[in-house]
Amino acid sequence: MKKLLVGALAACMVMNGAVAFAGETEANVTELNWEDIEAINDASDEDILGQGSFVCFDEIDLMMWVPDAMPEVELSEEDTENGYIGYFQAEDESAAASVMYVDVNGLDLEGYKEELENTDGVENVEYVRINGAPGISYDMPDDDTTCLAFTTEAGYVLEFAFKPLSDENYQAIIAFMAASIQPEDTSLETEA
Repeated sequence: MKKLLVGALAACMVMNGAVAFAGETEANVTELNWEDIEAINDASDEDILGQGSFVCFDEIDLMMWVPDAMPEVELSEEDTENGYIGYFQAEDESAAASVMYVDVNGLDLEGYKEELENTDGVENVEYVRINGAPGISYDMPDDDTTCLAFTTEAGYVLEFAFKPLSDENYQAIIAFMAASIQPEDTSLETEA
């Protein structure tokens, strides 16, 4: 069943191919939408979405779906000083997701993409669109991590990191979590 979900997600991403993007004439931009994930979940024998809930990040008025198997980890003072606003981890530490909100001195999306492309250990830097919001996806193979980054008008980067990227079963969960990133909806039941 998980392979079916991964295949469906891949098809969903391929169907949303060519999109004009700021700074580029025509680019293939991966696009994820929550409605597509809900449709995939509804068509599945397994209710993946029912095995998790939305968590709101009040600092940024965004929310993300997180599986119940990855409870929130309490952040230390040092974590919050380093920009973490959320950290979720499986009890056996086999999977984790983090959310950071970091000052990047006013870099826009194109500037941040350029910085990432010139950073050692960073690969596959690409533009993405998540629920209509432009962002960047990239991988850090040495850390077995994939990331999504969005810039804000305040000169900050909002970054979501997911690991392990190499786990095929977790890749479907990563896609569900990534596609769920959207403005906060107070009508949804949340944990935070």
